[in-house]
Amino acid sequence: MGRLFDRHRHKKGIGQGANRGRAKPGKKIASISAAEATGGNLPQNSVGTSNLVDGAVVTSKIGEHSVTADKLGLTWLSVPAAEGFADALSRLKAQGGGVLVVPAGDYPIPADTVVDPSITLRLMNGARLNIAQGKVLTINGGVEAGLYPIFTGSGIVKGALAEYYPQWFGAAADGNADDSAGIQAAVNAADGSGATVVLPAGTYKVNEIKLQNRMKLRGEKGAVLEPFTAGQDAKLTASGAAGFEVADLEGPISLNILSCSDFVIRNLRVRQNVEGWHIYQSEDGQLMDNRIVESANKDERFIYLNDCTRMLVQGNQIRNQTLFNGADPNSNTGINISSSSYCQIVNNYVENCGGQGICFDTNTGIADAESRACFSNIAAGNIVIGNGQEGITAFASKQYETYDITVVNNICINNRYNGIEFWGVRQGVIEGNSISAPAMKEYSFGAINIFATKDVIIDGNSIENVPTSGIALVNGPKYAESRCQNIIITSNRILNWNNLDLSPATNHDQICGINLFNADCCLIQGNLLMDTRPGRKNIVKAISVVEGRHLIRGNINPQNLLIDDHVEADLAWAGHQIAERTPFVRFSSLPGDVNNGVMTGVDPGTVWYNHSKRALFYKGYDKTMLTPLVLDEKSTSGFPSGDYAPGFFSYQTQTGRLFYRGKPNNSNGKYAEVVLKDKFINLKRSTEVSKTPVEGDTYYDTVRKKPVYYDGANWRDFSGNIVSVNP
Repeated sequence: MGRLFDRHRHKKGIGQGANRGRAKPGKKIASISAAEATGGNLPQNSVGTSNLVDGAVVTSKIGEHSVTADKLGLTWLSVPAAEGFADALSRLKAQGGGVLVVPAGDYPIPADTVVDPSITLRLMNGARLNIAQGKVLTINGGVEAGLYPIFTGSGIVKGALAEYYPQWFGAAADGNADDSAGIQAAVNAADGSGATVVLPAGTYKVNEIKLQNRMKLRGEKGAVLEPFTAGQDAKLTASGAAGFEVADLEGPISLNILSCSDFVIRNLRVRQNVEGWHIYQSEDGQLMDNRIVESANKDERFIYLNDCTRMLVQGNQIRNQTLFNGADPNSNTGINISSSSYCQIVNNYVENCGGQGICFDTNTGIADAESRACFSNIAAGNIVIGNGQEGITAFASKQYETYDITVVNNICINNRYNGIEFWGVRQGVIEGNSISAPAMKEYSFGAINIFATKDVIIDGNSIENVPTSGIALVNGPKYAESRCQNIIITSNRILNWNNLDLSPATNHDQICGINLFNADCCLIQGNLLMDTRPGRKNIVKAISVVEGRHLIRGNINPQNLLIDDHVEADLAWAGHQIAERTPFVRFSSLPGDVNNGVMTGVDPGTVWYNHSKRALFYKGYDKTMLTPLVLDEKSTSGFPSGDYAPGFFSYQTQTGRLFYRGKPNNSNGKYAEVVLKDKFINLKRSTEVSKTPVEGDTYYDTVRKKPVYYDGANWRDFSGNIVSVNP
């Protein structure tokens, strides 16, 4: 147990049983000197006056009903001289234990000494237990003392106390003295015992405190750590430790934790720190409910987990006053999870950092590929605002070494580049996030931007008032697989993208609700795309596709915004499943065939329409093209005015005649007219019907304003009535 006189504090030692009975506040207990208890004529437990501790109640003051030592059955000894400390411990233990009062003075501890669990040390102000170098004072009982030094020397204190105070080891907490040694000695005393090092209110100047195993470092209200050396932080470090906790401290505090486990850092109030919090090669740690505000850190990550496992970073606040923290955009990340796994980054608030708000990435300094991977991590419920790069990023230095990343239910506002960004990632979920950037004047590629990534679901996000695109799938030329693959984009709400009103002439790819710039095999379904920005001068597009095979269906575009006019687009608009190879309708404005005649990579069964040729093309399984069709709007009679390759059909819209281009190369045999039974013969121009009708001929009579057909003997309408017509 440990007790502070001035606070009437009462603590039971770790592992002790029920308290044997201790003085309570307000009670008066007489003290017995060592001489009187062992060698004098007075009976044991009698009240003497020769060696009374200051403030003790003498016999003459005790009333008839007062509580005296003999009535309590307690043995109290007062150490008679400095050299008698060990002897007094032995005598008191032999009498069954009790309270050993240690008056002011210096008491050498020249050998390893053990205080029995039955004994409580009451050290008066000025009493010092001076432990020799290499010796250990083990206190298995209790200690009662005020906030003044009671332990000196270079030896070790340990035992079963529940609490230790730095003041017992010489800390002043006056904002001037270097209290590093006092706090460190208290921490060392608590090492492995589960005890708490309590810092009462005051300003403690320190350079570094090394945390130990199974101990707690806790500040009371008003406890502040400040650096003893100007321009630095008060550093808390740990190496190879387990089971420690730090809580309830204030000041410019930085952390450096290496190879530790099962630790907690909570409720620290940090201000004006110049360095970051670095956690290396550690596991099962928690950083909870801390505040880092108005930081002077411009170059380092604020919270950095490197090569860690099963870490929880929850409820922390990182907040700077200046937008982007006035730092270079390539540094100063809020929370960085690097080459780590199974980490939860939840319910944090990150504002105005120089780099990303939250970043999952791989550390290129780790040579082993397996150790370098960053996987199975989640960012959920975070608020990231005004950061110098993306709000939340997942990045792989080597493609796909960052994988299985989940980003859900976060709020990303006014981050400089993108709300959420994936680079070279495999397997991930981006779901239920809210992204907006109405104040951003510098623009990026998309509110959700995906580079050279595959197997990702982007679902149920709300995107509103962002500088450029809503969702963009983009190539990453530094990676082996440069384009995005197998991305599912469903049920997203995208409102007022291209909030900067960029011109399509110079920023073609930044004005799209969904931009499939460089992607393949993607599903785009059930998304709502709307533009309500007032005063817009330039057009915006709902969906743009540059290349790839995609299934795009069921999206809601109530304003009929433009869908793809990209010159080299090959866009899939129809079909059911890619695996079934159902024909896709593709669009191209290039002359010739898809990609200027190059058919490589085009699946058999594909159908596309060529804007320049105004022809419908089909790629068969055995031949390159089958049944291309040309709509001829110029010819008024005779054979087609233009020539096409063998296998083309040409339909003359003005004559209603259909021709087929055969293989012969001579001009007379190039085209053959195709006459179909049950055909429509010019639905508007009856003047073109000049031959003798045959059964099945049908045309639209402009006088009767209805279609009629010839049954072999009479012209009839489609009700079966014989009609008189003059074709």
